[in-house]
Amino acid sequence: MKVLVPIDGSKYTEMCLKVASFICKPYDAEIYVMTVIPHLSDIDLELSPSDREVVRESFAGRGEKLLEKSKRELESYGTHKITTVLLKGTSPAREIVDFAEKEKMNLIVMGARGLNEEARFLLGAETPKVVKYSPCCVFVVKESCVEYCTP
Repeated sequence: MKVLVPIDGSKYTEMCLKVASFICKPYDAEIYVMTVIPHLSDIDLELSPSDREVVRESFAGRGEKLLEKSKRELESYGTHKITTVLLKGTSPAREIVDFAEKEKMNLIVMGARGLNEEARFLLGAETPKVVKYSPCCVFVVKESCVEYCTP
């Protein structure tokens, strides 16, 4: 069994990791933890090439730290088959769905909301797009389900 956990550093990241670990442990499943960093050429920023490189490195560094922290957290729950994935792209939902298809994931575990909770009613939220286009089942984590998933 292969489970993908897309993360963004929001409070839902920890909840998703806890739920994924709870689901995966009995099956000794593989967990893929993924974060998607923005592709700078598609962001409307008036930056010099050197400033752009600084921003790009900052995003990549933040993503790597987030993945490493998440890996340690999963290991603390007793999960050990962990692969981290750092991608860049213009659409996190597209990157998640494409990766799930390519790697033949069996399940995606992701949060009901991401970093911007105030944007929960705005069009363009990533989770509904992933649910709609995913090649596999998607477990959407809400705060209320975490209390039942003690690793």
